[in-house]
Amino acid sequence: MNGSTYHRSGTPAGQRGFSLVELMIAMLLGLILIMGIMQIFIASKQTYGVQQSAASMQENARFVLSRISSELRQVGMFGCMDIERLPLATRNQIPAVFANPVSFQDGVLSIVTADSTVARVTEEVTLTAAGLGAGWLLVSDCVDALRIDAGAGVTAAAGDLVIPVRQLEYKLANHALKTRVNGVGNFETLIEGVSGFEVQFGLAASNADVHVAGTYVTDVTGLENRVRSVRLALQLAEDPSDPAAGSVKPQDFTLVAALRNRLD
Repeated sequence: MNGSTYHRSGTPAGQRGFSLVELMIAMLLGLILIMGIMQIFIASKQTYGVQQSAASMQENARFVLSRISSELRQVGMFGCMDIERLPLATRNQIPAVFANPVSFQDGVLSIVTADSTVARVTEEVTLTAAGLGAGWLLVSDCVDALRIDAGAGVTAAAGDLVIPVRQLEYKLANHALKTRVNGVGNFETLIEGVSGFEVQFGLAASNADVHVAGTYVTDVTGLENRVRSVRLALQLAEDPSDPAAGSVKPQDFTLVAALRNRLD
């Protein structure tokens, strides 16, 4: 017979198990711990989602406003060619829409602007506006000659400057900012989640002034020559149909772009 002492149940003394109460307390503490961890995880996930939504709004706004402002700054910029200094007979060839390159009518912002791919040709070549993705194609020697293609093609001599000009349109539809090029085809979605899109114009006191005077206005009918800058206001929301319902507050973004060729 060894020295171990056994209870009647056969369990060695000193190896008593947990009681039912102790097990229940341990389970309760474990459940509380798990619930606390889950709450932290859920809160972290919600915070991450809010931050992602806010960051996405900011990125979309930055993309759109940067794109439109860049196009606005290019309005009337034709490289070395100064349209106002061309002979009258040459200026008369220019499409009438060039005189009022920026407008906002019926919720559509229209911008007529030169493409950034302005270049000189090194040899005689025939080009078309459509071939360069433009609405019009200007070819000039930067002195007094100007040829314009609106579809049939135009011949550029060696040394001529080739300037593609496009018409860009933007509008808010179905909670998305949409765009179209050269007035052809359907408007395509640029970004979604847009609950507001407004355009205002800064006017000079007279055609000869270069500085904006007074408040920004939405209607510039008959005052187009006095437009010196454009203010863009964009509102983005998680749920554009009910901006107050989202977990992220609607965000407002504003940018002012100057028409550089009218500030000289």
